[in-house]
Amino acid sequence: MRLHFVLPQLEPFYGMERAAVLLLRALAAHGAEVSATVLSRAVPPGLDDLPIDRLDLGSRITRLVEAVPPLRRRLRNLPADVEIVASGLWAAVPVGAALAGSGRTFVAWEHSLLRERLGYDRRVRVLARTGGAAPLRPRLVVAVSEGVARTVRWLRPGQQVVTIANPVPTGDFVPPRPVADSGRVRLVTTGALRPLKNHSCALAALAELPANHHLTLAGDGEERTLLEEQARRLGLAGRVTFLGRIPGVAPLLAEADLLVHPSRAETFGFSLVEAAEAGLPVAALPVPTLDELVPELVPGVLAAECTPAALADAILRMTRHERPTYGDFEKAWRARRSAFHPAEVSRRWVEALQR
Repeated sequence: MRLHFVLPQLEPFYGMERAAVLLLRALAAHGAEVSATVLSRAVPPGLDDLPIDRLDLGSRITRLVEAVPPLRRRLRNLPADVEIVASGLWAAVPVGAALAGSGRTFVAWEHSLLRERLGYDRRVRVLARTGGAAPLRPRLVVAVSEGVARTVRWLRPGQQVVTIANPVPTGDFVPPRPVADSGRVRLVTTGALRPLKNHSCALAALAELPANHHLTLAGDGEERTLLEEQARRLGLAGRVTFLGRIPGVAPLLAEADLLVHPSRAETFGFSLVEAAEAGLPVAALPVPTLDELVPELVPGVLAAECTPAALADAILRMTRHERPTYGDFEKAWRARRSAFHPAEVSRRWVEALQR
């Protein structure tokens, strides 16, 4: 089997970028011949084992048009037996346009589409409509979660879809730890400060919690000023820390008592998996695709509803009498090893592509 991936970018090297590299390497280990084209930005160091070429396009949405001519030349010259895989809408739309009329098909590795995200992100709505046009449709969509798969089926009736989780390396089992100091309960959020991540809900929930609860926000983005103003307005200035963007969250997770995840929707949920791998429980809202993770794969609890009061209640449950046990974490760790192991994920990919 020969596979050529088209990736929007590999820098910054975060969730889906890491997943792409893991998948390429796992498929190669499975016996597939893999290669990739990256639309924008550089290729991080340490990937010399993978044949990756770059188009060196900008990162603006106009790259979707700019990418079509070079992709047309690159992809149409690939041998006929090479399966083309486009990662996300930002690659699938230009790949579909580049292949239109050529008789070649492609596979879309979809990690962008959720009904909730369509409601909040105009760019995703535009790309979803464009990519749904018959000439640009893939022969198969590989969705990273059932939430994404349901959205694809809703948008594109008749589209062939299979759900295969992202590959995530599972490390050694890390047991949970109790709240270190009941006099200062350390809550943390990780993620970009933008509307879909809904950090305002976490701040509103903090205002309903006892004063011994402190929230640290790791990440930056367009809403930072608004969130800082909200914290001041709620009288939380002494209980909230904005770290901005940090190179890695592992030290932060190792020191925290609970990951608070107020996102309105997630296509996969890498940050929750990171917390579970660090022995840290989570409190999240009952939204796609988090309801596929918690508590079976990620120990924690989903709030009863999507309100600050319900999130505050979930936080109290996780930092007091309902905190997940050693057994809960061990069971979830074994489930993650089965579901997310790169070898298992690559096996499922090969099986889906050979149907």
